[in-house]
Amino acid sequence: MFIIVLGVIVAIHELGHLIFAKRAKILCFEYAIGMGPVIYQKKGKETDFSIRAIPIGGFVSMAGEQISTEMIKKDQIIGINLREDKIIDIVLDEAVEHQFKLKVTDFDLYDEEETGLFIAGLVEGELVKYEVLEDAVYKLSLKKEMKIAPYKKSFESKTFLQKFLTLFAGPAMNFILALLLFFVVASFNGKPINNNVVGGTVEYYPAHVAGLKKGDQIVSIADFEITNRESIASAIQSLDSYEQVKIEVKRKATNALEVIMMDLAVEINQLGIANFSKEEILIGDQGAVIGNAFGYGADKLQAGDKIIKVKYLENAEVEINNWYDLVEATKDLDGKQLRVTFIREAETKTEFIHVWETKVLKSQGLGAQAISLGITAETKYNFGYAIASSFTSIWTSFTQVITILGFLFGGSSQIGINDLSGPVGIFNIIGLVMQGGILSLLWFTAFLSVNVGVLNLLPIPVLDGGRIVFITYEAITKRKIPRKVENIIINIFFILMMILFLYVTFNDVLRLIIK
Repeated sequence: MFIIVLGVIVAIHELGHLIFAKRAKILCFEYAIGMGPVIYQKKGKETDFSIRAIPIGGFVSMAGEQISTEMIKKDQIIGINLREDKIIDIVLDEAVEHQFKLKVTDFDLYDEEETGLFIAGLVEGELVKYEVLEDAVYKLSLKKEMKIAPYKKSFESKTFLQKFLTLFAGPAMNFILALLLFFVVASFNGKPINNNVVGGTVEYYPAHVAGLKKGDQIVSIADFEITNRESIASAIQSLDSYEQVKIEVKRKATNALEVIMMDLAVEINQLGIANFSKEEILIGDQGAVIGNAFGYGADKLQAGDKIIKVKYLENAEVEINNWYDLVEATKDLDGKQLRVTFIREAETKTEFIHVWETKVLKSQGLGAQAISLGITAETKYNFGYAIASSFTSIWTSFTQVITILGFLFGGSSQIGINDLSGPVGIFNIIGLVMQGGILSLLWFTAFLSVNVGVLNLLPIPVLDGGRIVFITYEAITKRKIPRKVENIIINIFFILMMILFLYVTFNDVLRLIIK
């Protein structure tokens, strides 16, 4: 599934480049998905379609991207095939059939001045000059050939708008793919209805454990009347305990009222701890018992630990008797470290736990804390909502990526290069996402596609955004950047990107091993 997800995102991206390059009449040698050795290739009339061995990235090879695509030089002996007295084949392999041999004395296969393509040379001692057709090819071997790349078919010969659209089309296609996938997800999920009806329950959460079913109604929580989603949130915020909360439910199947005493799910995302596991919601005397630990919490804490005291910065130490106390004691945390005293296997320990900054959690759509029953809203299909939701999801994903990039480049001390994930990390994430079903996978694919689109627009020379900077500079200054200089810059950044890729991959593998 990893190959399919990444393959679709890359294929769509490169298809955008290909479509607009073709519209601009730019010669495209190859459309490739993946990098490295070719494992499958289909020859096209003008463009070869390839699948390569390493499933990262892809490319569209266009005329004019290299310093030179001319493959002959003066004094070289080549084979020639003519069509109506014009050169159609430039044969560079003796084994390939040709009409005659020619020793090159002069040639122009680029024709930037648009005076005509030609090859001049000696044939049996006689000086001749032949016009070269625009669709002429180099015959490299019996099975391999490559079209010549005259200036008028090259990327650099096109207008600023044509070049811009060709470069921007790749990221744009990623955004379009994401928009369609978000629309599909929103269509199947439906528009949430603001009522007190249970649309579904989340596995391992209190409502699921208690046996609530789709269509049941939450009538009251701790004697607070429930009429809609907002009143559920308000009732939970008004509680002074999360243990054995009285929940009154009207069952859909029997229309009968039923009272359930329920322990609520508590997640403190700032610390990376929760009071529940796959097996149960943990309640303890004289402390907050951890059901599972994640993120920063997993570095120092584990399931079964009972937190009895916490101290934040210069604040006074607070005794913890239950999860309500812990929520109250940690609700104003924002970064830095929290000193936590806990009991593990009858031994009292103290550790300092890193606290996530509120802005980092917010950028990922997370609250600092979450107390819930674990129910989802009742929904109904709404076409208008699906359209609006798809655009909202695009914008949310876009801003998340931009925010994280801002954190990465100095906006937060908690986000750094070690937090990046590459293909190995994405492979692991896709495996986890698939557990949530096909809609979760489609949503993640859309989110990943937005990431690819945004990252490719960064002003880094090896990416589309960097090349857009180059052509914009040329359009404003009316001065061309020497192709040799541009290629050197691109190659340097390509090497740096590969070093980063290897470093990120190493970290991904290390995280999997430790896990």
